[in-house]
Amino acid sequence: MNPAEAHWLALEADLADYLAQKGVRPSCRAGCAACCFGLVTLSRLEGEALLPHLTGPQRSRLLGEGPRRLALLREGKDDPRFPSRFFLSRIPCPLLEEGLCGVYPWRPLACRGLLTQGDPRLCEPEAGLRKGHFLSAPWRMARLRMERVWEEEKRRYGFLVLGELASLLYLLLSGFPREKEEAEALLQELGILGGRWGFQVA
Repeated sequence: MNPAEAHWLALEADLADYLAQKGVRPSCRAGCAACCFGLVTLSRLEGEALLPHLTGPQRSRLLGEGPRRLALLREGKDDPRFPSRFFLSRIPCPLLEEGLCGVYPWRPLACRGLLTQGDPRLCEPEAGLRKGHFLSAPWRMARLRMERVWEEEKRRYGFLVLGELASLLYLLLSGFPREKEEAEALLQELGILGGRWGFQVA
């Protein structure tokens, strides 16, 4: 089992325990997919854990969407407003299918940690992000799990790669380099390395 999968399961158990102890009932429901229009950060190890679960049509959509996402990153990676502009543009995650996550059991940690008990309509891009709308503890729990996956990725490959979800999955499907220098060279050539929102190699 990819280490990321173990963290997916562990986070689900931790979240269920936390929510039960606090008596919190998230208002997130199937079909309220506003969060699927946001900018999601993924690590290579999580991406590799997700790849075997992708269907043929999902792979095709990622291969079609990938170049467009790379172009958006090239243009906006240094713009502090890029995530807001991206969200407001309502570009759906290519894994969103008829309002539902097509990879829900294998969704990344960043997606699992985003919960609210407020009005789901306030998650919509046009509503404007309100402080306290999303639950902070689940996000912190997810972030800690992400950091552990990142450390495992560094141990496995000698370095860490973080990037936008669809772009990174596209690159993994296309054959991503295993050596740090080659990875940096590819990302530099694509114009998406560094900046505030571009790919990070550490």
